[in-house]
Amino acid sequence: MIDIYNRESLHGYLLGHGLVASGETVHYSALTGGVSCKVVKVERNGKSFVVKQALPKLNVKDDWFSDIRRILIEKDCLIALNELIPEAVPDFVHSDDEQFLYVMEAAPSEAEVWKQQLLAGRLDFQATEKIATALATVHQHSAESKRFHERFANQQIFKELRISPYLETIKEKHPSLQAMIDETIALLLEQRLTLVHGDFSPKNILVTKKRLYLLDYEVAHIGHPSFDLAFVTTHFLLKSINEKRWAPAYLHLMQAFIASYFKHIDFIDRRQLERDTVRLLAFLFLARVDGKSPAEYITAAEDKALIRELSYEIISSATTFDDVQHVMLKKRGGFYESICDY
Repeated sequence: MIDIYNRESLHGYLLGHGLVASGETVHYSALTGGVSCKVVKVERNGKSFVVKQALPKLNVKDDWFSDIRRILIEKDCLIALNELIPEAVPDFVHSDDEQFLYVMEAAPSEAEVWKQQLLAGRLDFQATEKIATALATVHQHSAESKRFHERFANQQIFKELRISPYLETIKEKHPSLQAMIDETIALLLEQRLTLVHGDFSPKNILVTKKRLYLLDYEVAHIGHPSFDLAFVTTHFLLKSINEKRWAPAYLHLMQAFIASYFKHIDFIDRRQLERDTVRLLAFLFLARVDGKSPAEYITAAEDKALIRELSYEIISSATTFDDVQHVMLKKRGGFYESICDY
């Protein structure tokens, strides 16, 4: 298998497949930030594309291995999403199953990572509505597609990259939650309702003034929609801990996301989905300090302690996102100011 981080090997490969031309000027740059793949941006003649290749061992502190065939799922999901939401994903360019890589259109240079916008306190409600609508569209239309259910039936990568490092890990560290976590795991694996992205995170969403670029689909599978909803809304909670002065705004943005999502689906009962999502949200919130993939910007011991405390309170008392917002905005020993309902 070629190493796409070896410039000579990659250039030879791209020449051989007609993706670059002999004698032309080509610029290569490794893209950082992810933990599961090698990613290289290739620029030629004013155009650019991205080459992705799966890593067998993820770039995290703990040992964390996963089948590199997950890149084939990601390639198939990109093709599927080009059918469902072509305005919100890159174009598919090329794939090579033997080399465990694929090639897609690169986002334009002006595209910004949604995560960085959120961390900087730049809360764009229009972009948030587009992102929520894109997720709802995928869930709604794939729920009705037998073809997608067959293509993405395998949940093994989801178990390796989400169930094990997030839910199984915190179950070991918080044994009092074991029964509830087991119930949630059963829900996620047994209720195969729709195409779940599995990594629907602000770090995987690029935003321009005109459109979105949703990325990283290697965990895609047919499962329960609560995972995507909980995975993304966890980040609003984390940002509210990281920048407490903006906590009400982050939580208001979370509510706007949820409202936009629910406007576009009817394949599942809203109340039940919200209950399931809120419980999972609490577990994932806890996992971002006690799981194998902690949020890198949550570093203070008191913030980690606060997240644990808030997670337990959400588990015990919240069934709706209104409840979550109330828990998050209550005064907590000086961490938050007393704030009225936002």
